[in-house]
Amino acid sequence: MGLSSGKQATQVRVKPVKSGEDQEVPDDFDGPLSERSCRDVFFLLLFLAFWGGMGYVTYLALIGGNMFRLLYGMDSWGNICGVQNTAIGNVSLSGQDMTSKQFLFFYELTDVGAIFGTSTDTVRLCVKSCPTENITSVADIQTLAHNGTTVLCRYNVPISSYVADGVTCPTVPVPQASPILNRCVPDSLTTGVDGVLSSVSDVFSAQTWKTILKDIELSWQDVLILVAVGFGFSIVMTALMRFFAAVIIYLAIVVFVLGSLGGTGYLWYRWHSEKTVDADGQNVQTFLIAAICATVVTVIVLLLLLIMRKRIGLVVQLFQEAGKAVARMPLILLQPVWTTIATLLFGAYWVVIFLYIYTAGTPNVQTNGYVTFQSDSLLEKLVWYHVFGGLWMLQFLIGCQHVTIAGAVATWFFTRDKKKMQSPISKSMGRLIRYHLGSVAFGAMIIALVQLARIILAYIQNRLKGRAGEVADFCLRCLSCCLWCFEKVLKFINRNAYIMIAIYGYNFCKSAQRAFSVLVSNALRVAALNSIGDFCLFLGKVAVVAATVVVGIELLQNRTDLTYYPVPIVLGAIGAFLIAHCFFTVYEMAIDTIFLCFCEDEERNDGVTKPYYSSVGLRDYLQKQERAIRAKQSKKQQKQQQQQGYDNEGYE
Repeated sequence: MGLSSGKQATQVRVKPVKSGEDQEVPDDFDGPLSERSCRDVFFLLLFLAFWGGMGYVTYLALIGGNMFRLLYGMDSWGNICGVQNTAIGNVSLSGQDMTSKQFLFFYELTDVGAIFGTSTDTVRLCVKSCPTENITSVADIQTLAHNGTTVLCRYNVPISSYVADGVTCPTVPVPQASPILNRCVPDSLTTGVDGVLSSVSDVFSAQTWKTILKDIELSWQDVLILVAVGFGFSIVMTALMRFFAAVIIYLAIVVFVLGSLGGTGYLWYRWHSEKTVDADGQNVQTFLIAAICATVVTVIVLLLLLIMRKRIGLVVQLFQEAGKAVARMPLILLQPVWTTIATLLFGAYWVVIFLYIYTAGTPNVQTNGYVTFQSDSLLEKLVWYHVFGGLWMLQFLIGCQHVTIAGAVATWFFTRDKKKMQSPISKSMGRLIRYHLGSVAFGAMIIALVQLARIILAYIQNRLKGRAGEVADFCLRCLSCCLWCFEKVLKFINRNAYIMIAIYGYNFCKSAQRAFSVLVSNALRVAALNSIGDFCLFLGKVAVVAATVVVGIELLQNRTDLTYYPVPIVLGAIGAFLIAHCFFTVYEMAIDTIFLCFCEDEERNDGVTKPYYSSVGLRDYLQKQERAIRAKQSKKQQKQQQQQGYDNEGYE
């Protein structure tokens, strides 16, 4: 969370300034300035030009790729399963109608590349259904074809000519397979697949990963329901903050502590029960891992609460002020909704275009008649352009939300008669759109560049894993950690800069510079607000996730078709946490802005000739805390002086 110092020079109200000049703050400052000029126009033009490039990348991807080749699977002759296909050159078996054949069957599945790629190591066919039992003879293959169940041989081979040669028909025995992501994956995977999948994780085997994917495919609708439940709990929690801020914070802490202790005990109990009933059961390891993680989290939370117990009152006071602001401007809660909707729409676009880029290429007919696709060399390079565009746009949407909320809350703070406010949210959004889109684009670009650097570094680490040596691996990990820390610091400064932009209308660089000086001059306040404030907001998010998990357990615990029913619950919980994070961003920005405005109010007004804008409760509480800190420091200094006097006497 970012704060402000509020030291300004005495000036008269100024007229609109010319572009590029630094706007001065008037002496009778009473909230976000309405007299502004456009800032960081160059970066807005750069942002628009970049999106012109994104449009070009989208065009190339759409004409050169087909994401359904990856989603539905493609046979050895370029036919996509489940759709009507067009012919490819002179390939006789291409261009077939596969609408009734939705599953991709492999003659001999030996590597993961054959599942989601276009490997020619084995024949691939589109079939109506996967083999439901082990097939041991050609007669069984013919029986399946005669009965209309499914055809496991090449499309142009008559049933009477079936020969198990691995080319026209699969060699026998053909193992039983299950449909996973439109692929027929054998229930007992071969050594090659097991080795590749096991390299993904040392904890889970290939069979476990296959089962998890199957569970996700069966329960994706339930995951969406849990995400919607998390959305509802987030709305309820943010609305309750208005009337019961103090009660909710203290109650959240108490409930979370009790819930952590009870949940940890319950998980250990379930692990013990599962182990007693079936020591080799599939859920034993799951409950053991969950119990260990819950124990670690509980211990950490209890230690943090013990350390920060005396500073919770500050957060309560600020949450109460933020609750008043939200109550006066209830539509401000819709800002995360618009941001979430825009993010989801953009995310859907980004994923679709990424899949088109990934599958872009030209058909290439092999000597054996099989069809593969040669990757587009240009799009292989432009994929990084697309990745950066996604990161930049995501940070841009978040920045727009921050500036809008900060401007509206600052207007509320500096309005003495709150009932006379006129459209603070729309005015804040209007100032953003008219003057500061360039500043937001600039701040978003900085964060996106660091995130892109982290992604590239992770890519390099993955490519050099086990081949660069221990020293190089250690250096890469250290660099990755430094970039992560650097990104967190930049986000921290960006949030403060956005508040400065919303209030004063500065450009991004000046706002960031001012934000940095604010952090230094209010170090003690920053420490208190960030430690307790962020922690309590985190507890609120955890409360939403916990409620979602409870609903998920009740919804899925009796699903007999799921092997690992906690898997969809975990996915739903992740979605609920992300949504709760978006909603609690409103309170986070409101608290930051209120504190900044309080600092400005304290600096500019004296409470006598110039009445304060801040509430009496907030001002008295903060002043009381500062007196307590100064008294503690004075006592410490006296103790040090006494100790120094004793040392001098002993020396004499």
